[in-house]
Amino acid sequence: MQKTRHPYIFQILLFLLCFSLSKWFYDSYLISYSYYISNYGVDFALSLNIIITLIISYFTYVFLNLCTNRQMKSSTLISCYFIYFFSLVYLLFLKNIGTQGFSLNPLSFIGEIENGSRFVPIMNLLMFIPLGLLYPLSRKNILLGFLGILMIESCQFVFHLGIFDLGDVSLNLLSLTIGNLFYHFFLQNWKQKHVIIVALHP
Repeated sequence: MQKTRHPYIFQILLFLLCFSLSKWFYDSYLISYSYYISNYGVDFALSLNIIITLIISYFTYVFLNLCTNRQMKSSTLISCYFIYFFSLVYLLFLKNIGTQGFSLNPLSFIGEIENGSRFVPIMNLLMFIPLGLLYPLSRKNILLGFLGILMIESCQFVFHLGIFDLGDVSLNLLSLTIGNLFYHFFLQNWKQKHVIIVALHP
């Protein structure tokens, strides 16, 4: 009985460690930027802080397990992408409800960086990398990615969910491309050796 319980105790302790580290990291480096994505009052901001900390904790936990075991279950990978897509929907369509505007400068992010506002450009550069990891780089995929990003920006403008910004389009497309390149050169062969396929139904 002890042998069967020890792995679970270790996993619980590992997650608690990940939570402690994630809370420290979020409170030390990220909480000052939370106002960019929490525009619905103090109570919502507090709840969002907890949710973000839990998300960071989970991804840290998955990463440490991957480093330890050198393998990942497909179910774990699916859960990571479920959290990612849920977060992406919020960041793209729900954080700026009631806002509308446009910027047709494809390099508008340079002005933001020069003015000291680096958080939004960095987020735009990073947020689509996980999506780009799902498929290889090709001209067709780049075109489809570009059209998809344009559609997202258009929806933000039409439905008052944000600003149509060509600078965001540039960074998001670069983000997708970085993910595509990483998939092409590293992930394609790696996942065959390290991702364990787990059947969802017996």
